[in-house]
Amino acid sequence: MLKSIDILLGLSVVMLMVSLVVTVFTQALTNLMQTRGKHLLDGVAGLLRQIHKEVPAEVSRKIADAILTHPLIKAAGTKYGTVIHREELTALILELASGDAPHAIDDCVREGLGALLKANGVDDPARTMDNVRLLTLQLEQAHPELSNDERYAMAFLQEAPGRFLAKMNGWFDPMIDRVADRFTNETRKITFVGSLIVALVLQLDTVALVNRLGADPALRQALVTEAIAAEKRDAPQAAPAAPDKGEPAPQTLAAPAGTKPAANAGQAKSGDSKGTDGPVLIPVLSVQDQNNLKVLSQFDVIDIPTGVGDYFVRLLGTDKKGKPAEGLEAAGNVLYKLVGMLLTAMLLSLGAPFWYNALKNLIRLRSLVAQKDDDQRAARQTNTGTGDNTVTASVTTTSVTATPALLAGERGDLSRVG
Repeated sequence: MLKSIDILLGLSVVMLMVSLVVTVFTQALTNLMQTRGKHLLDGVAGLLRQIHKEVPAEVSRKIADAILTHPLIKAAGTKYGTVIHREELTALILELASGDAPHAIDDCVREGLGALLKANGVDDPARTMDNVRLLTLQLEQAHPELSNDERYAMAFLQEAPGRFLAKMNGWFDPMIDRVADRFTNETRKITFVGSLIVALVLQLDTVALVNRLGADPALRQALVTEAIAAEKRDAPQAAPAAPDKGEPAPQTLAAPAGTKPAANAGQAKSGDSKGTDGPVLIPVLSVQDQNNLKVLSQFDVIDIPTGVGDYFVRLLGTDKKGKPAEGLEAAGNVLYKLVGMLLTAMLLSLGAPFWYNALKNLIRLRSLVAQKDDDQRAARQTNTGTGDNTVTASVTTTSVTATPALLAGERGDLSRVG
């Protein structure tokens, strides 16, 4: 039982370390594709069409584009903003319609906004927005404890009541929920693709890893030790950053006795290949992630490729004599590894938080099982000692009672005759 738990612990700690790499890869890919901003753009455009069905789809998308590229909304390093509040969206629609925008917008955008607001009871957006700002300032003076969103919400309710505000307040939250749901579904797809790519690049075979953990007690013990150490640290973040100056260096997986540690481990900067041995890892990874991957590579749990030829040599495997496999045997090795790496991708796509929670639960279970084994061992030793004393006493009693005492007057005298 304890061995099975240790195998699961070893598997969990490996998946946790590699899933952090997948998380970094997923974040980089989603930022590159700007999926969050594009989904928000679609959501805002759909909200505008919901407010006024006469707005053409092309115009509503241009309006949403103008809103999400506003200097105060646009996210740094991206084309579109990724976060917007309800009061911000309401104010921006009124400002764009009144021509009070810091960036140039098309005439069709302004005309479309004007038609939308006029159809929903806002004839003069510039005056409405001025009244809202004035009332917001008065509320700040009277109630400084209120947040800015609360003051704007109260000002809109008093200065711009009507169909426009009712539709905005009624449909904004459902729109954000749909945007979040669509973004989550696409992120899951990207995470699986990233997990598959990482598993293929590192040739992380779950089936082979489990078999090796069952047959290699040294590797199993080293990974269990790291699992216990990792559980004591904080939960993994989405994108772990390098420690600031003055903070202790992050703990990493320790190599077993007899394993040569990587040169300059823990000293290489992210993206700097100078002063390190072996292949250069992904530059965006933190020092902790790179060190963990290096030690896993020393264990032969993963294979960081140094070139295309080396990658395919490891993928094809060897025959029973240790020579490079050929023909059907090589094809069988590749098929076996591909199945294992596909399983790895499915497990990695569960995410680092899942494996961290699994790690904590397995450590608690292992502690209970180990304590139960210790209690049973102590009970067996106690029962064995008591049983030996009982047997000894029984044998002694039997030997005494088996020799009955001779009765007086029945002793024979061999010197007498007749």
